[in-house]
Amino acid sequence: MKELGHGANVEDMCRVYNKNPKDIIDFSSNINPYLIKNLDKYILEGLKECSRYPDINYTTLRLNIAKYLSIESSHVIPGNGATEIIYLLMKNINKRIAILNPTFSEYERGAKLSGLEVLNLYLNKDKDFEINLDDIKDNIDKFDSLFICNPSNPIGKVYDLRKLLELLNKHNKLLIVDETFMEFVEDENKYSLVNYVKDNKNIFIIKAITKFFGIPGIRLGYGICSNKGILDKMYEIKEPWSVNSFADTLSKYIFNDEEYIKNSKEFFIKERAYMLKELEKIHTIKAYETNTNFILIKLFDKKSNELKKELFKQGNILIRDASNFRNLDEKYIRIAIKSHEENKKLLNQLNKILGE
Repeated sequence: MKELGHGANVEDMCRVYNKNPKDIIDFSSNINPYLIKNLDKYILEGLKECSRYPDINYTTLRLNIAKYLSIESSHVIPGNGATEIIYLLMKNINKRIAILNPTFSEYERGAKLSGLEVLNLYLNKDKDFEINLDDIKDNIDKFDSLFICNPSNPIGKVYDLRKLLELLNKHNKLLIVDETFMEFVEDENKYSLVNYVKDNKNIFIIKAITKFFGIPGIRLGYGICSNKGILDKMYEIKEPWSVNSFADTLSKYIFNDEEYIKNSKEFFIKERAYMLKELEKIHTIKAYETNTNFILIKLFDKKSNELKKELFKQGNILIRDASNFRNLDEKYIRIAIKSHEENKKLLNQLNKILGE
C-alpha cells in the first residue's frame, strides 16, 4: 500500500520499536483531545438507525449544518469527511488549479487524479509564511481556481482573505478555502468566509467535524457554496449514502453543544499561549505563531526524522515530521496541542533532547 505521508502512523512506529500503541501520546494528529458529553448515547442512537438507509438527500443533516453556520441548507453538500468533498470538487471545476503551499497533500493528489493542471504557488517562508499577493497577481492567468487552507496546515496561521477574494473576483476565479481548523480561531467570524458565500458564487468552503469536535472516525465533512452549477455537478457524481447514520444522528447534537464549543475554544486559546511561551525558552528551535491547535517548529541543530525517533523511543511521543510538505525541509516538525498534562510531557522531553 502506498504511503500517503500523513501523520498518525502510530501502529507502524510501534511495530518498528516494539511498543504498545496504547502507551503512545500522538502529537502528530491534530484533533481536539476532548469529546462532547453523551457521545456514547448519541452513537447508540445512531446504531438504532443502522437497520435502514440514511436519507439519500440528507435533508435533516444539511439543515443542522445550516443552522450551526446561519446559512441556507441549499448551499450545503455533506460528505464522508472533508476528503470526499475535496475529491468531488476536483472532478467538477475547470482544468487549471493553483494551490498555496505548504499545505495538505490531498489537494494536489485529488487534483492530479482528476486530471487537473496544478500550479504550485507558495506562502512567503521568509516572512513567516505570509500570502504573497504579488506572486498570485503575476500568475493570475495561469489558473481558474485557487486553493488555500485557512488556518493553514501545517503552519497554524489564520489569514484575512478579503484582499485575495477581491483579486480573484476581479478576474472571475474560484476561491476554495479549507476551513477545517477555523473553529479553533479566537475571532473566527473575522476570518471565516462563510458569511460571504450567499452573495458570492466564486467561493467554495470546506469544513468538517474531524478536528474541532475530535471525532475523525465518524467521517463527516461538508462543502458550502452558492454556485448551483458547481453543487449540481458534484451531486450528479456523488455516490449515494456516503454519510452514515452515526454522522447523521450526531449532527443533531454536536452543533448545538454550545458549552463544548465555548470550552474547547477557550482551552486552546489559553493552551497555545502557554505552549508558545514555553517553546520560546528552547533556543535551538523557532516555534511559529499559531491560531489553531497545532504548532509548526523549525529545528536549528537537529533533523526532523532524528527528533521524531528520539521522542518516540525515549518519551513514547509521536510528532509529525513536516519535511514532506512542499517548501519545507528536514528542519521542520509539527506538534499538536493536546491536554495540558500531555503538553507538559512533550515540553519536558523536548527540553531534555533540545535544551541547552
